Amino acid sequence: MRTLSGKIYYSRRLDAFFKHPAVDAALLVLIPASALAAILSLLTDSEALEWCNLLFSALFAVELIARFFTYQARVGEYFADWWMDWVATIPWDEFLFFMFPGGGASMLRLLRLPRIFRLLRFRSMKGSGAARWLSYRFRRLLEVSILRQVMTMILVSLGFVWLFTAILNGLGVKFAHGDNLWFSIITMISSDSVFEVSDQETAVKITILVLSFIGIVLFNGVLIAIIIGKLMESLDVLKSGRGDVRERGHIILLGFNECVPHIIDELESFCVNERKRLIRVVATRERPPETPDQILESRPHVEVITRVGSFHNADALERISAHRSDAVVVLGERASNTKLSERLNDPVVTRTLVALETLLDSKQGERRSPVIVLNYLDLSRSYHVTEFLRPFGNRSTKVFFNPVFFTGKLIAAMCVNPYAEDIYNELLTPEGNEFHIVRLPHDSPRVWRDLLNAFPKSVPTGYRDAAGRLRMVPQPDEELPESAEVIVLSEDSYDASLFDPAHSAGELSDSGAPSPRCPDVPPTGSLLIVGVNPRLPFIIDEMSSVGMSVQVADNQTREEFAAWYAEYSNAPAPEGLVFHECRFRTEAEVRSAIDLSAIDRIVLLADGHLLDTATPDQIDAETTSRLLMLSHMIDEPGTEGATRDVRLIVETLTVDSEAVVRNIRSCSNVIAPLTIARLLTTFTLQPEFEELFRTIIQYGEIDIACRPASDAVPGIAPGQVTFGEMLEGAHNGCIPLGWVEAAPEASGHIRRDSPRVVLNPPKRSRLPQDCEIIFLRRREAPCP
Repeated sequence: MRTLSGKIYYSRRLDAFFKHPAVDAALLVLIPASALAAILSLLTDSEALEWCNLLFSALFAVELIARFFTYQARVGEYFADWWMDWVATIPWDEFLFFMFPGGGASMLRLLRLPRIFRLLRFRSMKGSGAARWLSYRFRRLLEVSILRQVMTMILVSLGFVWLFTAILNGLGVKFAHGDNLWFSIITMISSDSVFEVSDQETAVKITILVLSFIGIVLFNGVLIAIIIGKLMESLDVLKSGRGDVRERGHIILLGFNECVPHIIDELESFCVNERKRLIRVVATRERPPETPDQILESRPHVEVITRVGSFHNADALERISAHRSDAVVVLGERASNTKLSERLNDPVVTRTLVALETLLDSKQGERRSPVIVLNYLDLSRSYHVTEFLRPFGNRSTKVFFNPVFFTGKLIAAMCVNPYAEDIYNELLTPEGNEFHIVRLPHDSPRVWRDLLNAFPKSVPTGYRDAAGRLRMVPQPDEELPESAEVIVLSEDSYDASLFDPAHSAGELSDSGAPSPRCPDVPPTGSLLIVGVNPRLPFIIDEMSSVGMSVQVADNQTREEFAAWYAEYSNAPAPEGLVFHECRFRTEAEVRSAIDLSAIDRIVLLADGHLLDTATPDQIDAETTSRLLMLSHMIDEPGTEGATRDVRLIVETLTVDSEAVVRNIRSCSNVIAPLTIARLLTTFTLQPEFEELFRTIIQYGEIDIACRPASDAVPGIAPGQVTFGEMLEGAHNGCIPLGWVEAAPEASGHIRRDSPRVVLNPPKRSRLPQDCEIIFLRRREAPCP
């Protein structure tokens, strides 16, 4: 078979031979070995090294001759590629020795130094298969772990130590402080040993200098770089939030939205006011913060640990110790737009719940399970996962929380009760008074009327039985079940724990205890809602249930509004609902679209159409602009609206907008993210109160109502009755919680003063002038 091509000097077999990985690997070993032999022959006289140099020269000469037959092109290209290799291969010292026998052997050996230039051939060989394989294996050794990297460097160093020990032994070197092996190790680690070879031969000095240089590179360079690099990598992991969390008793926030910073603030306030220890919060999110305002910082009493990644499976949740936490708040994640976020939020929460239950099932040895607060935008979507988990029992306390429901119902409550904002702000924050659960002593009274004044600094409002069911505003003669715990309104847990059954109203005043009552006065009038967002259906549902007429005005057609309402409420709009298409650009446009003279309540909602295209501050700016326009139209002289008191409720998205809104007009203000954060914080720390707030925030069986003192305590002049006496006589299905003091007269400043809500006043404090009493009432109870 022919092995030559048309050009007689070209061989395909030789070309394939030199392209084989094994040949590349052999050359990678032989070229450094030949350079090392040439250097060693300059340092010492050895017949073995002389024969090695001749052998390398002959071997490489054969290689270069064979490569000539791998070129199809002109011969000149061959010499252009390999002339330096020929210079490095030819044994010039041997030729010159025969031509000039009198020349010095040491001088002639210097002609072997060009062989070092063959090392440049590695630059062209680095793309070969063998070189790539060796490079890959070495990188794999270094990238697995820092222990593997250190061990690799130690093995390489030991190889150099062994090699230089052999060289020193061959040179016949002897040291006074140890053998050559020990000296090589010391030289590899520290270069100070070079001072001990000042009286040695040049060959020994050069050998030690080379070994010291290698030691400096390996230990002071590579090894330290590996350690520092690993430390920097660990710091980067911590900074980027990808590390594990090994805590116990912490709170986990899964997902990020605008409520998270407010939750951190509420937890800080809780620790300060309740005198609690440091709380650790693990805040997780799928992506790093995009803006500086999304960066969470620790507070004096709340340590924030941020982690980035997906935490919707059991392994990821185990890495942040979810099974050892006190509470897990599943917020979901924000998508690219509002529609997609609303669509994906509940499935993400459901998947996370299943993952949490899977983790808790595998960690049943833990002492207790965390409270799980689930942020569902539609609670009906939790039905299937609840049914799926039912056969496995309750491994954890679960709170199914709908933020849209609570904020919508709170806005509706403000339409009924003008003081609802201040009341719920105090009940949902650690500042002021909030609900607490107290366990009674064994010998304490068990009849409800005997407990009303038994708490010196608290107001009893109901009890929780052994099954965990809440009973608010019990009947006066109702006996508490066995092991029942009392629900009290108090400033902190310490005040709530104070109990004195001998405390009575008679000790406070000699007069007879009045019998306060809370007449049922259903709300009436007409409500105008300006703007739409997901809270609108809950507001309409609540206001329609009490018989109030509702009108909606928004920048869309009637057909578009009907489609929007059906999408967000899963039901058509109520028949009595009146819709007005209005852009709110001019007062004339508003007057032509809406009859303000028939309106006595106005709710301004944050525009849901702008959530994807505008910032919260920009949305609040538009809400403020509408508030200014409507305030001017209401107060304009000569209009019918100026003769009536129109109540305004404004929803904003930022805390900074609250002062601006209140200064424009005395109105109620709901900051949606802050309100949701307060509810989430309350249910995280006290999950048993979710049912309580879900009940009282709606106008129904149990709610909070305010009545003028003249109607609630007829025949009693202000200043003649104390708060303790009103509690003693609370026998009409209503419990006084405090009162609302009248606002001071206008001072002429831009900041407006509003009525002051006082919950749980001191028992000896007397009823103020022109106040309204705040009741927690049961509507089914008879009122005389």
